[in-house]
Amino acid sequence: MRKWKLILLTGLTTFAVGSSVIYFGPASLSAAPPLQNATLLDVDGRPLAELRPEQNRVVVGIDEIPDVVQDAFVAAEDERFWSHLGVDPIAIGRAVVANVRGDREGASTITQQYVKNTFVGNERTLWRKLREAVTAIRVDRRFSKEKILAAYLNSIYLGNGAYGVMAASRLYFGHDIGQATLEEAALLAGITASPGRFDPRKNGPAAKARRNYVLGRMRVHGMITTEEESAAAVAPLDIAPPVKQVAIAPSFVDWARKVLEAEFGEDVVYRGGLRVTTSLDLDVQRAAEDAIAEILDRPGDPEAAVVVIDVATGAVRAMVGGRGKKLGDLNLAVQGVRQAGSAFKPFVLAAGLKQGKSLDDRYSGPGSLRLKLDNGQIWRVGNYDRRGYGRPTLKRATAYSVNTVFAQLIRDVGAANVAKIAKATGVSASLRAVESLALGTSEVSALDLATGYATFAREGTFLKTTALTEVKNRDGAVLYRNRKAGDRSGRRAVTSDVASGVMDALKEVVRVGTGRKARIPDYVTWGKTGTTEDFADAWFVGGAGSAVAAVWVGHPEGRVPMRGVHGINVVGSSFPLQIWKRTMETLLDKYKPEDREFRRASESPRPRVVVKPSEEPSEEPSEEPSPTPSRGDGPLPLPTIIRPTGPSAPG
Repeated sequence: MRKWKLILLTGLTTFAVGSSVIYFGPASLSAAPPLQNATLLDVDGRPLAELRPEQNRVVVGIDEIPDVVQDAFVAAEDERFWSHLGVDPIAIGRAVVANVRGDREGASTITQQYVKNTFVGNERTLWRKLREAVTAIRVDRRFSKEKILAAYLNSIYLGNGAYGVMAASRLYFGHDIGQATLEEAALLAGITASPGRFDPRKNGPAAKARRNYVLGRMRVHGMITTEEESAAAVAPLDIAPPVKQVAIAPSFVDWARKVLEAEFGEDVVYRGGLRVTTSLDLDVQRAAEDAIAEILDRPGDPEAAVVVIDVATGAVRAMVGGRGKKLGDLNLAVQGVRQAGSAFKPFVLAAGLKQGKSLDDRYSGPGSLRLKLDNGQIWRVGNYDRRGYGRPTLKRATAYSVNTVFAQLIRDVGAANVAKIAKATGVSASLRAVESLALGTSEVSALDLATGYATFAREGTFLKTTALTEVKNRDGAVLYRNRKAGDRSGRRAVTSDVASGVMDALKEVVRVGTGRKARIPDYVTWGKTGTTEDFADAWFVGGAGSAVAAVWVGHPEGRVPMRGVHGINVVGSSFPLQIWKRTMETLLDKYKPEDREFRRASESPRPRVVVKPSEEPSEEPSEEPSPTPSRGDGPLPLPTIIRPTGPSAPG
């Protein structure tokens, strides 16, 4: 049966040769461009990375590819390349005879292989083979042999993610293709037949045998002498060791890649030669990275994640997803979702303000209390060290992070309404609409909290958080440009009155409460600390100038207590606040916002605050670790501590 199929294929190919000349006339095809990397720059035009699907694919002209490399591929793949018309009837006939005998032998020319990979695909049908043959003939008639060979050598897959001879030469030999030796050229040409089987890193003996086969083909066709073949055949493979792909701001680059793919599609991203100006500011990024390295500088220290957002535009100015330097590492700023602790309380406050409550409303703030829920269950809640705060206002309860007040508040406004507010402001994580949400027991990411707080800072308007400033194609045409500062065309999440109330309370946190060390001279500074049960996760989220930053500190592998780290128990007002402040000071020093909305009027005296003894915070205000909510006499199950969620869509 196979014999007749091959005979039929031979006939169809012969028909294709004739029909393409008689009926198609001059070819109108244009060569499809090989993949070209997208170049990523920071907001000031400094290079960040080149995006590629697996490995680099660099386009080089035929004059940059040595004759020895061209000869090796022609000898190995298509000995009559320079003389046939796109298909090789002699090779087809030879393949038919070989297959009838039970041997396997291919007949595809270099032109056909390029056409298959670029235009028609590799479906195993006779119709696909016919289209491949016709298209190969048309390409051969329209383009020079040199151009066809260059296109093939720039697109052929050569293993380990390398496409094209330049990428493969850099990968295996550590130098450009222009420096390729005879034995290296033969090795690359040999890999083509089966990149997995002849992988020089994984199967050296097979790769060397295939290389020597190509050398023999080159000698048979008069491309090299017997002496040259013999010398090259005994040469060691000498393969360069794998190079770890270290990247600048790898978490941000990975996130920006996903944003680009969602916006434009992989084909445009990896074929279009895009020039992408991102929102990242390398100065702010390095400040965040340096702050983490200097503050958490001992073996065994916890990890940290940072996200900085420009309030006016929604642009991400910095993103640190951990200490990893490689692309593809877990991004703790986006994929690492952790309990927010008291950093979630602003969303509870917003729900209360939306329902008509005031910052001046007072609640009882005992050291601990038992609340009966609508379902009849008892919820036991306690403040840090079971300390009481009298009857604080909601504003003061936010400043001192009084758990017992917020437990009563969420019971009054409804957990579902709190979750709805958080979603509206930009929190993308799945939230459990239960009363313990007030104490941050649902898991969120640093990107979630930074986005939500930024919505409050821009008077309740949600803007999609973005990694991009401008995207141009290879011809310089603008495909995308982010909004300008001051553009309030986003979606209304909460009213401006609600947002202003939340902001007033967050300013109070820094003025007199748990975030006092976040004060920055000459700037109105605001924010919220957060610490979860047993000091497992610690947060500081807040802003100054026209920027918001969220900082998380914890262990990525699970809920590991951070007790005795540098001699202290880690809370939101310790390491997270320190990292936040160093990062924010760099940003403010660079951008120096002059808007009076964001600057502290030096002529305005600081209001005198009278604090009742029962409300007085300690000299070093400690953030209350959220207690385990209880159901009757037993603890409620807590959610999973960390979960790779995949790249979040921006916003």
